[in-house]
Amino acid sequence: MCGIVGAAFKLSKDINFKNKFNNALSLLNHRGPDMRDTFVYKDQVFLGHTRLSILDLSISAIQPMSTNNDNLVLTYNGEIYNYLSLKDQLSLSNFHTQSDTEVLLRGYEKIGNDIFKRLNGMFSLGIYDKINNKLILARDRLGIKPLYYSITEHHIYFSSEIKSLIELNSEDSECNISSLNEWLFYGNSLGSNTLFKGIKQLMPGHFLELDLGTFDFTLNEYWSIKQIASLPKINTSISEKANEVKKLLHSSVKNHLASDVPVGIFLSGGIDSSAITAIASKHYKGKLSTYTAGFDYDKGDNELKKARELSSYFKTDHHEMNISGFDIADTIEKMIKSHDMPFSDAANIPLYLMSNQISSMSKVVLQGDGGDELFGGYKRYTTLSYYPILRNIANLGKNLNRILPKTAHFYRRERYFDAFSSTDLSETFAMLMTEENGHSIPSMVFNTHLRNKIQSYDPFLRYKECQKSFTSNELVDQMSYIDSSIVLPDIFLEKVDRSTMSASIEARVPFLDNDLVEYAMRIPGNQKVSMGRKKYLLKLALEDIVPKDVLFGKKTGFSVPYGYWLRTSLKDLFFDNLNAFNLSYPGLLNNKYILRLFEEHISRKRDRSFILWKLLNFILWAKIYKIKF
Repeated sequence: MCGIVGAAFKLSKDINFKNKFNNALSLLNHRGPDMRDTFVYKDQVFLGHTRLSILDLSISAIQPMSTNNDNLVLTYNGEIYNYLSLKDQLSLSNFHTQSDTEVLLRGYEKIGNDIFKRLNGMFSLGIYDKINNKLILARDRLGIKPLYYSITEHHIYFSSEIKSLIELNSEDSECNISSLNEWLFYGNSLGSNTLFKGIKQLMPGHFLELDLGTFDFTLNEYWSIKQIASLPKINTSISEKANEVKKLLHSSVKNHLASDVPVGIFLSGGIDSSAITAIASKHYKGKLSTYTAGFDYDKGDNELKKARELSSYFKTDHHEMNISGFDIADTIEKMIKSHDMPFSDAANIPLYLMSNQISSMSKVVLQGDGGDELFGGYKRYTTLSYYPILRNIANLGKNLNRILPKTAHFYRRERYFDAFSSTDLSETFAMLMTEENGHSIPSMVFNTHLRNKIQSYDPFLRYKECQKSFTSNELVDQMSYIDSSIVLPDIFLEKVDRSTMSASIEARVPFLDNDLVEYAMRIPGNQKVSMGRKKYLLKLALEDIVPKDVLFGKKTGFSVPYGYWLRTSLKDLFFDNLNAFNLSYPGLLNNKYILRLFEEHISRKRDRSFILWKLLNFILWAKIYKIKF
């Protein structure tokens, strides 16, 4: 796994830009501490790479990698798991390395942009095509690896992380107001949007092709979930589907173990990571390492015991970590710097702390992201299976709820009633993904002028765009496709990438193998979630692999207690930075409203933790990046 950065211009740049480019590359050292190199052509095209050596550790596999004549140059971040079979399929020969990078470069040389749809793996990349005077950017199907870019009529910059683009641009970082409303609702920006004006994220399953002469560019989709959603559902028995899922998962895990360095697994004790551990223990050559953590804020409610038993059962080299969050304020600032945005999924904190603990032991870890989205692992899937009933209850319950005491249960019911009484199904899906509701106006934390700007942008727009591609599908399938289009790339995979790469660790996600994804997406939702049972079909597939107490037992877990921290250890941090923000940006915040939120939270009148947590991340982000509004 690596870091990539690049730039291209209509006109040559002076020597000062080379220094700036090297500084931008240095900001990605955590993504690739083993090697680094650059390619420069006529001071107009710049490609940089920092390398975390995983496959072919030799110096010959260093990037940017060129063809013999320098007609093609590649800087690439990721792993291609089918690179050996691609080499045979495309009849490629005379290789200088054993790396997947060279297969990718030579594959592009032979079939051009068609290579992207044939890659099974995780990747983001930039290719300079000298003969055709083009720059190509591409990103994997589901957005496992990040790729950001900034483009004007005179230049393009791209990178694995936004911080490098800010270094290259050197202008004041301006907030993208058009993304603020969805960030206020979900705690992150969605799709191609970021919170930085002028900086976009290349969408999963897309490639960008730029003519370096005219600077005209096109965005092209080479794969999409809507293509799979339009295919007929698989018409076989449940047992046949379960057997095929098991077969595909075995194949995926085996491929994901390919590495010239030791591989470990984050073993939580849940179904997905237990399945990966079970299968990996059969295929891995050597002693498989597993890692589980308990935290000083989980109140003993963790899966250490279950993971320990699973490790013994599968005979892994098990490591338990007890991680303290004593200096959580420092960790929050580090995570904002890792994400470059006020990312509000607090689960990045334990993943970050755990990654730093194991960084001296493993460079590669497998984990179970994607299993819930593909196989119906969330409560909202079982809820949606009763949609007609809940819609009727919601319409009646809204009126009844108004006369009940305004306890925590009142606001929880209010959110569900708002979601299920909406006449727009895409809004129902969106409101199931946020703690905000129709009565909540999170933009109230800002002054009237900014609030009016923010509210002119629809926070449900991305959900509406996605849902209209899936209207012919059943509701559980629609939610699964939307989650895989939005929640998976924009929250969970971003969290995994930044938290692990900050510690120079490559995280791999076997559930997101091409063949497994396409097969799972064609299984009817009512077979994944049956009679209120989540992951019904996946559990059938794993019955002879994973112990039954894991498959059918109650899942243990913990949430990051940021609501408690805001009342205690983070209270001073919140108000110190709130006051500092008000000095830097006088009048921008609605302080009277914010104080009311905090008083309600402190007194436990109402849980306001999510909006306050988002606000804390926001004001820290503005301070760190000197954001311009």
